[in-house]
Amino acid sequence: MLKPIKTRYYLTLLQMLVILFLLGVVILLNKDAVTHFFYTTQAGQLGLVLNGVILLIFLVGLVRMIFMFLGYTREQEVLARFYKKVGEGAANPAYGLPDSALIIDRYHAVQTIARQHSQVNQAALASTLVASQAAEFTLVRFVHNILILAGVFGTIVSLSVALIGAAGLLDSPDNMQQMGTIIGGMSTALSTTITAIVCYVFFSYFHLRLQDARTQLLANIENVTTLHILPRFKHAENSMLHDVAVLTAELRRAAEAIHLIQDRFLHAGERLQLAADDLQNAVAQGGNNLQVIRDSIREGFRLDDKPKG
Repeated sequence: MLKPIKTRYYLTLLQMLVILFLLGVVILLNKDAVTHFFYTTQAGQLGLVLNGVILLIFLVGLVRMIFMFLGYTREQEVLARFYKKVGEGAANPAYGLPDSALIIDRYHAVQTIARQHSQVNQAALASTLVASQAAEFTLVRFVHNILILAGVFGTIVSLSVALIGAAGLLDSPDNMQQMGTIIGGMSTALSTTITAIVCYVFFSYFHLRLQDARTQLLANIENVTTLHILPRFKHAENSMLHDVAVLTAELRRAAEAIHLIQDRFLHAGERLQLAADDLQNAVAQGGNNLQVIRDSIREGFRLDDKPKG
């Protein structure tokens, strides 16, 4: 039985889209206020650039996760259709379904192995599937790992700017512009840290939801493989082995019967030879008896051996 995870996909997608929408609305409605904040805190263009880079990394990872959620939704729909066809007893449940789907690829893989009369190693197939899906997470893992580092990088750059301002202030204590540089660097460091932490919190939540979705999808694929795909081909394989075993037993019994008939023919031949020998002896003995009778008749009637002329 498949677990209904399609609703979870759409719920997570809705949450992600709502966050993107709210983020866009807040930035658009408070564009002047945000810009004024950076300038009043002396963060200037540096704060806008560093925080913009962090937000850009966050948005790139979020868009990638949206596409992956949509892909898992399609995979789940194909899996549900395949499961329905199997339940209806279709001869080829993969007919009419996209070949690029994970469950169809698994079905064709098991079918190919079964046609070669080899044993299906489901653990190897599952490991291959997990590895292929793990490769799809490269960008997501990169963004997940780089968000905090991006905040730390922004903080270091901002503190470096503040230290440069402090060095200039030491050279000329009356230069208030250097004081503004120090304050701007410190405010930029604070803003980049806060931006990175907030983005990391939301991204980590969606990252976990995406991993749960992938795990559940793979679990459903393995469940369908174990309960519905493998029995189809194992049944055919077992039937073939059973037929071969039955044929071998029948051939063995036929060989034993032929051997028994051959022995009977040999015994019959031996008996026929004995009967022929007995008949030959009887014929020879009968010839001798005829000769004795003929000699007795000739002697009794006093017949000559040669006829008279």
